[in-house]
Amino acid sequence: MSRKLKKIVTVDELEKILRRSNKKPVFIFKHDESSQNSEDAYDEYLNFIKDSDDDIIFTIIYVREDIDVSDSVEDVLEVTHEAPQLILVIDEEAVWDDTDNNINVKNLIEVVEEFISI
Repeated sequence: MSRKLKKIVTVDELEKILRRSNKKPVFIFKHDESSQNSEDAYDEYLNFIKDSDDDIIFTIIYVREDIDVSDSVEDVLEVTHEAPQLILVIDEEAVWDDTDNNINVKNLIEVVEEFISI
């Protein structure tokens, strides 16, 4: 796992990360290790993180291991559950989310250009 990638395993950690989105944008990746689509999206996410700015917080939730955290994301951010799913949170609100093959380096660069002015 990338040193820039924080694993969220409790609802309390999720709440803290969401509060941090008031200062820095947060990407939350919901990963299902049993899904090839999720593995492919995870690889794209990691490739994106390698060359990314340090002013973005990158996180991951393993949906099968941490079901309560995954469910909380859906409730708190009012997004439909998917896996894989990548959500961009700014000021404690989901401003963008996508799933499957749309999670790729090219699209993520466009998302950062559109939503994050660093």
